Amino acid sequence: MLKGSEQVGDWLVTGDGMEVEQANENTRTIIRAQGSLLRELHVLLKEQDPGFGGLARVQNKRREFLWIHPQFIDEY
Repeated sequence: MLKGSEQVGDWLVTGDGMEVEQANENTRTIIRAQGSLLRELHVLLKEQDPGFGGLARVQNKRREFLWIHPQFIDEY
């Protein structure tokens, strides 16, 4: 299970994306999870925490799905 978590972490910091400067002067790449990567991440999260930490799924005005704290549902 730890090996899978490390692989997901590697996927999330490689590939096309924007560079973000960190306090220790290292750079990491951030990517937007889409397609199969997003589905794999969703499966991993569902295995680790089936309730998604109590977050609620909502859709914003751009028709994107977000996971937010239940107290903010009325804002969407």
